[in-house]
Parts: sequence; structure tokens; C-alpha cells
Amino acid sequence: MDLGHWDWTGDDDRPDWDRLWVGLRDGAFLGHEDGVYRRGLVSINVGWLARGGLLHLEIPGLRFEPNPLERLLRARTRYFAFADIVKIERCPPTPDGVLPGGVAPRIRLHFSSGRPVDILPAGDTLDDWLTAMRQQHEVWERRSRFEPSPQ
Repeated sequence: MDLGHWDWTGDDDRPDWDRLWVGLRDGAFLGHEDGVYRRGLVSINVGWLARGGLLHLEIPGLRFEPNPLERLLRARTRYFAFADIVKIERCPPTPDGVLPGGVAPRIRLHFSSGRPVDILPAGDTLDDWLTAMRQQHEVWERRSRFEPSPQ
């Protein structure tokens, strides 16, 4: 298996079999996609329902594409627009914090209407995802100030 086309910066000490999983986790195996700033494996939790798949971070929002098994279970692509997101928070607030009941650390998206959505990125990428989401949300807010509002 040729793994030479992936960017292995920072993973030089990993064996090839482990690099494959890193590439899958980070979405590197898909190559570059226009307008997508970050992509990777996540679990989306809404209440008791959890779905696994790929999350794409784009300027207008987040796009979640369920994996093939989830699609068989009637999961559909979900889109979370930055216009609807009121707050992006880390649970627990600090990297050293612990949630009650041994719950995994997560990113919680609060919306102007509806239930919050929890995003659990694969591996130790939670803080990287959180930083990227907040940066893209700020970029979207700046852009939306200069666009004419539809009336």
C-alpha cells in the first residue's frame, strides 16, 4: 500500500500500519476539498442518539456525513450553519477537567433554537477542532457583517 501522498508532518516516528489510522482519523485520505478547512472522524450526539461519520468544517458552517453503516440505519447528512450557532463550548472547560460519570470530553454546540449537539472527535484532536471551529466562526461573523441582509 502506497502511503506516500499523505502529509505525515509530526508523525515520522509512526509505523505504516499506524499511519493508516491517523490518516483515516484526520480525513487526509480524501485529499484536498475546496472550501473545507478541516475534516475528520467524529461522533455526533444529540440526547441519547449518537452517529459516527466525517465532519467537514467550512466557512458557512459544519457538515456531518454519516458513515455507510449509519446510512443503512437511516442517518442523513446534517448541516449546522454558523448563523444558528450561538455558543461553542468545551466540556469540561479545561483540558485537565473531568466530567461527571466518566463522560468523554466533547465540544458542545448551542443553537438559538433546539437542543445542543455534542461533537466527540476521534483521538486527541478535541482542542484542535475547538480552535479551528472558533476561528472559522469568527471569520463567518466578520464576513456576515459586510454582506447585505436579505429583506
